Amino acid sequence: MVRLDSLWARLAFGLGTILFYAILSPTLGHAAPKKDPPSVRWTAGALGCTFERRDDGKYAWTMTERDRTVTLLMDSQELAKSGHRFYRLFGAYISVTYMGQDKFEFPAGARIDFVRHHDVVEGYEDPGQLANKLQNDVDTKVFETERQIKKNPKIAEEKTALLRQYQKEAAEFIEFLSTQTLPSDAVILNPGNPETHGWVLFKTSNKWIGPWKEREDFILSVGMKDQIWQFPFSLPPTEGDLILRKPPE
Repeated sequence: MVRLDSLWARLAFGLGTILFYAILSPTLGHAAPKKDPPSVRWTAGALGCTFERRDDGKYAWTMTERDRTVTLLMDSQELAKSGHRFYRLFGAYISVTYMGQDKFEFPAGARIDFVRHHDVVEGYEDPGQLANKLQNDVDTKVFETERQIKKNPKIAEEKTALLRQYQKEAAEFIEFLSTQTLPSDAVILNPGNPETHGWVLFKTSNKWIGPWKEREDFILSVGMKDQIWQFPFSLPPTEGDLILRKPPE
């Protein structure tokens, strides 16, 4: 007959052994979190880092290291423009040039830190998904307008005009998404195809992102296979900064 105290002793020993090995081998229960590659940050005055106020109304932050150059372009009026864009999307323009002799994937991802809004971080929106969402919203708008007109034919002219304007603006934005944005999939750069560029768009609908302040701080991170390049920037770059735009010729 097994004594009760002996049985409890065996159970305790067994549990202790399991806990011991669980502590020594944490990967048995959970995989180790994937680490981000090392970061390289744009710093004013540092080697390979430049800043320019362009006469087209844009600010340019450029960083060059080894075999690649990345430039962040920001419209000086982006804070105002984002408020009138579909879904209040915040836009940035990125270009990269590869000077190596092998191949280089770009990008592996991009995200932005809204520094003055609780450091909310958002990844850039997939342009294809945005286009599909907007097309669905257009279809919904058409259905709702037809329903309102059927209910009250007197408003047909007004509602139809508003719908046509909405459809026109939506079509233009869908065209923009398909032709001027940075692809969501990485582009392979090589000596025969050394450059890529385009807009990246970030949502601002997070509840922690409130109205824009007069001056906003951001950190744009561009992911690559071996590094993350970070561009800290402000709009405007300095208090009261103003670009005198060169009139179009």
